[in-house]
Amino acid sequence: MDNKLVEEKVYELISYMVVSARNLLEEPARYGPFRLVDAASRLITLLKEAGISSQRMNKVRENIEAGKYSAMGPEEEYEFFLEAAVFCVVDGIEVGDQ
Repeated sequence: MDNKLVEEKVYELISYMVVSARNLLEEPARYGPFRLVDAASRLITLLKEAGISSQRMNKVRENIEAGKYSAMGPEEEYEFFLEAAVFCVVDGIEVGDQ
């Protein structure tokens, strides 16, 4: 992926994050965590498309994609997903990318 395309993708992600921040003023509070984990997933995808990838980032993205829509369900289920996402990230920090 050339630098121009990377810049466009990064700008798109920045736009998503800034617009989300504004929209959160009027959206339910639980959308905030959803927007953050969704942005993390998008960033991992962008990096992968740019040729920067790792097993631990892929694992985090898979975890996010598998559970991020639990935001629309019971609060306990959403909290469980977010806790699991944190543990997934911590595991990646502790073991590195092996």
